[in-house]
Amino acid sequence: MLKKQKSLKKKEAITGYLFMAPFILGFLVFQFIPIVMSLVLSFINFNSLKAVKNLKFVGFSNYKKVFSDDIAIQSFIRSFRFAIVFVIIMVVASLLMALLINKQFYFRKTLRTMIYLPYVSNVIAISMAWRIILDPAKGPVNTFLKLLGVNNLPMWLDSTDMALPTIAVINIWTIMAFQTIIFLAALQGVPKLLYEAAEIDGASKIRKFISITLPMISPTTFLVVIVSIISSFKNYAIVLGLTNGGPGTASRVIALNIYEEAFMYNKYSYASTQALLLFGIILIITIIQWKGQKKWVHY
Repeated sequence: MLKKQKSLKKKEAITGYLFMAPFILGFLVFQFIPIVMSLVLSFINFNSLKAVKNLKFVGFSNYKKVFSDDIAIQSFIRSFRFAIVFVIIMVVASLLMALLINKQFYFRKTLRTMIYLPYVSNVIAISMAWRIILDPAKGPVNTFLKLLGVNNLPMWLDSTDMALPTIAVINIWTIMAFQTIIFLAALQGVPKLLYEAAEIDGASKIRKFISITLPMISPTTFLVVIVSIISSFKNYAIVLGLTNGGPGTASRVIALNIYEEAFMYNKYSYASTQALLLFGIILIITIIQWKGQKKWVHY
């Protein structure tokens, strides 16, 4: 009997590992190994495929170079500015949208579909569409503003001041469905008895939202904040499609800078160094968030 139980447990364990195998293999090939290789590359001078035989250990010189490179530093700063706008608007907008969808109304299913469509659409196709929509001369947005009598029409993606915030808002619209669905699931998990008890006590809708909804969904809010911070730095495709880092270098974020250093200028070691620094910064921010969750997250 014991042998049969052990055999059954062994089969279950093997089955479990087989189900996990595709993910583990994908993680090793596409994430773990590239991270290790990037770490190795950051300490050598691998800047050309032809110079593999002449590789040398250069220590921390690539890291020192980043901190003396004004273009790289400015790219990091722009990425942080992008992240601040992105995360704040993303959390607020996705929560409001989830609150709206959570209510019963006629166009509820249609609205859900409309929110999810951009998430499954091609980023470059979306970028091309928004380039046309926000065209300062012939775009429908500025044409409508002209009809309203607006004289100083915004340049949107062609303005050094507005390009980065505009890209952030478009990126939020593109991927907001994921955060909205997470918030929606959390809202539907809040016990209705709490709202009924609050209504008996005469609590207003705002009071119920502040005292019941926000504390009950705080673990989900924490998750959304973490996911949004990580997503805010993964903005290469949308920036490339909308402005390609322009006008000038106004929207040149670190993801785009890493790509150009590696695949346009063949500076693989230098690009890997910047990527690892970005990884380290995101890791530190995540750890700080994780430590700080005890003060506002209620389980």
